[in-house]
Amino acid sequence: MKIYAVKILTLLAVAFITASPAIAQQTVVADLNEQQVSITTDFTGANLLLFGTHDQERGDDLVIIVEGPPSDVAIRRKERIGGIWINTETATLVEVPSFYQLSSTRPLADLASAQTLARLGVGMDQVPFELAVGSAISEGHIDDWRAALIRNMQGKGLWNEDSNVRVLQRVLFRSNIHLPANVLPGDYWVRVLHFNDGFLVDESDSLISVAKSGLSARIYFLAHQYSAFYGIFAVSFAVVMGWAAARAFRRS
Repeated sequence: MKIYAVKILTLLAVAFITASPAIAQQTVVADLNEQQVSITTDFTGANLLLFGTHDQERGDDLVIIVEGPPSDVAIRRKERIGGIWINTETATLVEVPSFYQLSSTRPLADLASAQTLARLGVGMDQVPFELAVGSAISEGHIDDWRAALIRNMQGKGLWNEDSNVRVLQRVLFRSNIHLPANVLPGDYWVRVLHFNDGFLVDESDSLISVAKSGLSARIYFLAHQYSAFYGIFAVSFAVVMGWAAARAFRRS
């Protein structure tokens, strides 16, 4: 809590300095109340606060993007054949952000042109869409598959886009970052982009480290570093527990 208070006072000092007409400049300064998140066995998600200062005297805008470690995502296309829904096409996308949260002071379409947003990679529609080797998508249906990817990730609570960046006194700003319980461990890239009249004037970057700890960290390590041993142990444990449960019920 003391560290958080020191960060606030530091940002206030920066805001006072940059507000001086003699040395005013287009900059954005941001920080997080926490930069490390631990995933334990009872982890239910985390709520972080990103705060900072910038000059908004001329109606500037902010965009905050939090992007999680990349992962492969499989998407399936279903069709109803003979009254039964079956998978007719499957595609695997590589290097897709496992988490993507975008917050802004206004809707993206109102603060910059589509060309500018595409060049900067801002927005869920600009997330890289790369197929794995062997995957195929019917020509003319890429936009449909991209829309399906966005729906799936939003349904899992891993992708989100809103306009909840709050600006106070045209200088201070804050935004909440919610990491759900199903986030992957790894580094989360935080980008704070400062726009003026539709053009990018400054950007501040930082990282959030999400790591497993305690018993869940040990299980995660075993599952990934000794996958064969972990699989044998899991099956053996299930068999023993099933046998013990059967014996207990038989006695009763």
